Amino acid sequence: MAKLWQQITKSEKGQALPIVLILLVVGGLLVAPSLNYAATSLNAGRIVKQNVRGIYAADAGVEHALWCIENDSKIPKKLPENVNQLEVKINDKKEKGTYTIYYGELTKTGKHSDWLDVEGEMVWDEEEEAYEYTITVTWQAEPGSPNIKLDEVGVRLPVGYSYQSGSADSFGDNLSTEEPDDTLDGAGAHMLNWELAKPYPEVSEEDPTATQTFYITGEESEEEPEGDYTWVLAQRHDVGEVGEIVGRLYKIEATAKVPGKGGENIAKVEAYVLKEEVGEWEGGEEWEEEWEEVVEALRTHILSWEIIPQ
Repeated sequence: MAKLWQQITKSEKGQALPIVLILLVVGGLLVAPSLNYAATSLNAGRIVKQNVRGIYAADAGVEHALWCIENDSKIPKKLPENVNQLEVKINDKKEKGTYTIYYGELTKTGKHSDWLDVEGEMVWDEEEEAYEYTITVTWQAEPGSPNIKLDEVGVRLPVGYSYQSGSADSFGDNLSTEEPDDTLDGAGAHMLNWELAKPYPEVSEEDPTATQTFYITGEESEEEPEGDYTWVLAQRHDVGEVGEIVGRLYKIEATAKVPGKGGENIAKVEAYVLKEEVGEWEGGEEWEEEWEEVVEALRTHILSWEIIPQ
C-alpha cells in the first residue's frame, strides 16, 4: 500500500494547474449570475423608491383636492408645482344626488328622506360617571303627511367609547329598551344598532319626536369627543335610510407621472369623499350669523383611500 501511495505522489509537478483551471471555470459560472442578481436588486430598489415618491406625490394631489372641496374652491386639473420631481394630475367627479352614511355604509338618500331628521348628543353624567347619549328622531314632513314607522335606530360611537350594558333599559321612553347589536368598524369604533319590534314605533305631526337614550363609557374630556354619527331606518321606502351625516359625494383621482408629454405614470391614488351640505339661507338677518357658523362647522369625510396599481 505504501509503495502505491509513493507512486501516486512521487511527482507533484503540474498538479496545481488543473485545480486553478477548475476554480476559474467555477468562478466564471458564478460571477455572471452574481452580477445579474446585484443589477436586479439595484433596479428593484430604484423602482420601489420611485413608487414611494409617486404615492406621496399623488397623495398630495388628493389632499389639495380635499382642501378645495372644504373651501368651495375649484379643483385644478394638476398641481401648480411638481412634487418629488413628479407632475401630479387631478381628476374629480361630483356624483349625482345626495348620500348618507347608514350603519357604516354609504347609501343614496330616498326621495323623502328629508321627512325625518336624526341627531346625537353626548352629555357627561357625574352621578353615573359616564356619558349619557341620546339619539333624537324628528318628524319634519309637510303638514298633513302620514305617520312614519321606524324599523331601526343606531349610532357609531367615538373611538375608545363603548355601550354600558343594560343602560337602554334605564330610560322608559326609549324606542327600544333591549340590548343593541354591537359591532366594530374598521377603525375600532363601536356601532350600536337597535332593530325595533312590533308594534313599530312611529313619529308623526302630532308626536314628532322619539328618542333612544343610553350610557357609554370612556374617558371624560373637556371637549366633546368626535367621530360619532347616528342613523334611523324608516319602513317607508321613499324615506328609507336617514343619517346624521348627509352630503354630496366626490370621487378624486390623483396621478403622479414623469413630467413631459408621454411621461410614465408612476402612482395613482383614488379617494371617495362625502361633504356635508345644507341649502341656501332663506331666513332674515337675525339668525344669519348662526347659520354661517353651522356652515363653517360642516365636515368633509374621507370614506375610502386606495392606491391603484399602475
